[in-house]
Amino acid sequence: MWQKLTKQIRQLPGVLIIAPSVAGLAIAGSIAGIFQLLEWATLDRFFSLRRTEPVDERIAIVTVGESDITRLGQWPMSDRAMAQILQNIQAQQPRAVGIDIYRDLPVPPGHDELVAFFKSNPNIIGIEKVGGKKIAPSATLKQLGQVGASDLVMDADGKVRRGLILLGTEEGEYREGLAVKLALLYLKNQGITLEEINGAKQIYGLGKAQFVPLTKEHEGGGYVGTDTAGYQILLNYRGGLEQFHNISLTDVLENRIPPGLFRDRIVYIGATAPSLNDFFQTPLNIYFNILSTDSKQKKFTTELTPGVVIHANLTSQILSAALEDRPMLQAWSKNLNWSWIVAWSFIGAGLCWQFLETKQFTNNTFYKGTATSIIISGGTIFGISYVAFTQGWVIPVFSPIVAMTASAILITNYHNQWQLKKTNEALEKANETLEEYAKELERKVEDRTREIKSALENLKSTQAQLIHAEKMSSLGQMVAGVAHEINNPISFIYGNLTPAADYINDLLNLITIYQEHYPNPVPEIKNEIESIDLEFLIEDLQKLLESMKAGATRIRNIVLSLRNFSRLDESEMKEVNIHEGIESTLVILHPRIEEKGIKIVQEYSKTPLVSCYASQINQVFMNILNNAVSALSEEITTAEMVNGNGKCHGGKNQELTITIRTEVTEDNYVKISIADNGPGISATVLPKIFDPFFTTKPVGAGTGLGLSTSYFIVVDRHGGKLRCLSEPGKGAEFIVEIPIYQGNEKLKPAPLYPTGTGEVG
Repeated sequence: MWQKLTKQIRQLPGVLIIAPSVAGLAIAGSIAGIFQLLEWATLDRFFSLRRTEPVDERIAIVTVGESDITRLGQWPMSDRAMAQILQNIQAQQPRAVGIDIYRDLPVPPGHDELVAFFKSNPNIIGIEKVGGKKIAPSATLKQLGQVGASDLVMDADGKVRRGLILLGTEEGEYREGLAVKLALLYLKNQGITLEEINGAKQIYGLGKAQFVPLTKEHEGGGYVGTDTAGYQILLNYRGGLEQFHNISLTDVLENRIPPGLFRDRIVYIGATAPSLNDFFQTPLNIYFNILSTDSKQKKFTTELTPGVVIHANLTSQILSAALEDRPMLQAWSKNLNWSWIVAWSFIGAGLCWQFLETKQFTNNTFYKGTATSIIISGGTIFGISYVAFTQGWVIPVFSPIVAMTASAILITNYHNQWQLKKTNEALEKANETLEEYAKELERKVEDRTREIKSALENLKSTQAQLIHAEKMSSLGQMVAGVAHEINNPISFIYGNLTPAADYINDLLNLITIYQEHYPNPVPEIKNEIESIDLEFLIEDLQKLLESMKAGATRIRNIVLSLRNFSRLDESEMKEVNIHEGIESTLVILHPRIEEKGIKIVQEYSKTPLVSCYASQINQVFMNILNNAVSALSEEITTAEMVNGNGKCHGGKNQELTITIRTEVTEDNYVKISIADNGPGISATVLPKIFDPFFTTKPVGAGTGLGLSTSYFIVVDRHGGKLRCLSEPGKGAEFIVEIPIYQGNEKLKPAPLYPTGTGEVG
């Protein structure tokens, strides 16, 4: 047992050094994008291996081929022809119609007819190109709000693997993608609408689906340094044109439409003619129809995918996820990707070592042990990744395979050297044994002594290793204990400072008495008094104690404020003191308030306890106060000079102030007013501030969900009121009114915070 343990300890350094080193290099390569093309190729292969899905019965496509253009006699088609096509489609009562053809300019004749048809059919959606070379939408459809973005996102290899849910325009607006617009129209008829799940992470729910955007946090594997502007998701392709009901434009124009083809379906109109050049590379191209049961179609092809088919796939993905819980494709975060690589680096090294230590792999170690571990591990990685893909997860394949393979090869080399060293040691020991038999008794005694000394050294080495391991284990337990019990030492420090001060005062009094009775101490004591500067020490010691007490008090207040703010243990509606939530929020925002020199004026009235979800109401206070600080920060930026007291000169000569008032209304509401003397809000912006996704900040600086979420919490969750009063140049005032009690609950008084003004500092 002891020999086996010693052997494992000696073998461990090789794995512990090689595996993390190789994993670090693989992670660095992944960050640099070395494996990006390989990961994309693997993702494309997964699409080809997946079983062919059935035709989506909710979508139909009207294709515009070369023969259709010949039939029309011109391109773009006239407005009259477009109106006739739409009229024939609408006759079968589709849920939504998406025109994936640019109509930025009138094409006579028949423009008035087309405009009239647009206005009378709200389920018709046109397109515009928002990014790159912009193409305007139909003026009529834009005025009606019936426009979606047609932009497609291509990866570095030119393939479309991502879909745009939402993207910003130069005017500061947000435009939904064409596929999303049509899907939401379809689902709206079934009572399914978009719901916020996690506003901070932009996670939303739609029926059974959950949307998680592709962000910088998902870098690694297939996406490194990728522009993730807007709201992007990975496309989970259903298939090509044959996976959707389709009909030619000529058949629709001449009204040769099979009965019920468009009824209750989403209808796309888009180009499939090569001359219109609306084609893109996708994962469907290289391995298209590889699993088809038709042997004539079961082959490789490089046929490109029409843009309208890509939009239809994204619409199908959204509908299938929302209605049927079909998996959405999501990428792992960077931390998961890196952990995945590290794990397989250790698995490759450890598995290879175990194979090399098995008798069956003693000879031809590389071809047997190493190759076996690489094949098993590589196949496992590929299999796990494919199964994860079928469940909606895209995880790295090549970076863990490279890490695993390199670790296996290096551990094989290390094992060979280790085995050679063992063999040499065994040969040397055998030679020494033969020589010992031939020598005299004195030589034997000397050899015996040497062996005992060697064993003792080995024992000491092993003991030192065990002691070190025990120390590391104890250190880990200690750190964990400190992390979980941070409040205890703070309480000990705070509680012991007062008696410590008393003890020190007693000692100082004793020293004073000694000095009074022995004014002329011996030289040694006198020299020591001068050396430590006793007078300064006595004077400064009390200051040190007061500083320590102030610091401990500060820590306790911060911890208490954070607990009061989050209230994670309160999942039900409870009676709380509104003033505590406001004060906790001010403590958390204290660094920003102090930095900007903003004065906080608190005018609190005596209010009862309020029945509410405390953490949600605190979030409302945080959103409003944070916006107020930001507004005053803009005021500082635009002024010519700011002094230390937060007074702006040049534009306005006033002190930057946030005023918080509370009172009880006659209809049993607690009214909280939060006002600032910042730049105010314009009359055009004010009606929109509670709308979802509305923001005046630059793209990427805000989601536009803070005030929308606050409105939902106050009005919908608590049956309260939330409004804003503001004029440009006169600041802004947000008024929150929350019912004091629910049902027949009785009013209970709450502790009253001091009324008056105070400057945070």
